Amino acid sequence: MMKKIDSLERLLFTFLLVSNILIFTLSVICLWLLNISVLLLLTLLPFILLGQILLSVWIKNHLMSPYYRIITALESIKVDDYSVEVIAPYTQGILHKVFAEIDQFSQILRRKKRLFDEKDLLVHNLIKQLDSPVLLINHQDQLAHGNLALSRWLGKDWRLIRLMPVKSFGLLKSEQGWSFEDENHAKHFKLRSSQYKNDNTEHQLLIFTDISTELREMQIESWQQVVRVLSHEIKNSLTPIKTIAQALAEINVDPQQKQMLEVINERSQKLSKFVSHYSKLTWVYEIKKQTIDISQLLSSITAIYMDIDFELQLQVTQLHAEPILLEQVLINLITNSRQAIKQKLIKGRIQIQSFHKSNFTLVRIIDNGVGIQNLTNLFVPFYTTKSDGQGIGLLLSRNIIEQHGGQLTLENNHGGAGTTAIIKLPINGSL
Repeated sequence: MMKKIDSLERLLFTFLLVSNILIFTLSVICLWLLNISVLLLLTLLPFILLGQILLSVWIKNHLMSPYYRIITALESIKVDDYSVEVIAPYTQGILHKVFAEIDQFSQILRRKKRLFDEKDLLVHNLIKQLDSPVLLINHQDQLAHGNLALSRWLGKDWRLIRLMPVKSFGLLKSEQGWSFEDENHAKHFKLRSSQYKNDNTEHQLLIFTDISTELREMQIESWQQVVRVLSHEIKNSLTPIKTIAQALAEINVDPQQKQMLEVINERSQKLSKFVSHYSKLTWVYEIKKQTIDISQLLSSITAIYMDIDFELQLQVTQLHAEPILLEQVLINLITNSRQAIKQKLIKGRIQIQSFHKSNFTLVRIIDNGVGIQNLTNLFVPFYTTKSDGQGIGLLLSRNIIEQHGGQLTLENNHGGAGTTAIIKLPINGSL
């Protein structure tokens, strides 16, 4: 049985070898029959052999060259490189058709690749523009892409930790999907996930949606309803009580009863004032931002508190805000710190820092007071730990800062006593 030839090259080599042997043998026989001398025969044979070799090489190159071109074109297509131009070596025949098909196939893939690149670029641009943190996770559960909001959420540039396992960011994966390990993050962020195909690989797209604003709006709306109902009912009840008490006090001659009526009248006025204070919780202020020299502003404020040592560490001296409202917020926060310090009966020290972080200016007010006993109820109306407090100062301050497009947070100091209040305002006043 004839052995099967396993390649076109070997078939071509065998064909050329057999053909050359036959041609060489016939050439020798023909020259011998012509009765030429042995010397001339030996002289002609090398030229005949050389001619056969050159002709064989030429035939092999012309027959194999189109296949090498096809391989080059397919290798380029394999790596998504469509810049290699495929030129057919012949204008007719089967090879011409093969090259035409490859060229057409390459053009189709080029168009699809362009559309895919445009789609991919659009997705990445959308991710970049989103205000919510976005993670593109590869099949190995590593961070493949992110955005500026993610950098702010992480506190560092996401590109520095690219290809890090997302579990190191506090994310947990289960059969139900992704979730937050930190309960605080789970309360403030809603996690949405979807599948995304990029570079022929399945990716997961995770979006962190900050729901704290929505929750706060719901809380404020609930507080508004409560305050509205209480204000209406209390005022309706207080008005006749106060009027009757005043009238009775004017005509009553009994000193003890008159004093009792005056107490009723005084408490009615204070309760009415107390209720009216809570209407300020939902005020919408007219914010006219200006460039403020924070060092001058703090100098005028700290001069009020002679019993407190202030330490100013101001890396940023200018910020953009409504000066009167910002001053009120700083006074509220410093007053709270001073009251917390007085409870410890120690020498008061308040450190005030300012610096840039991402696209925000941060002002931190750090005291050495007793700290916050209940952070959960910090911004709940009607809640206060002070005997003479109304629980309105922090709410008003947060309302003012949020209307500037910023945030106000308070936290207990780590590794020591006291509290840190953090004011976060957009740089250049941009919302």
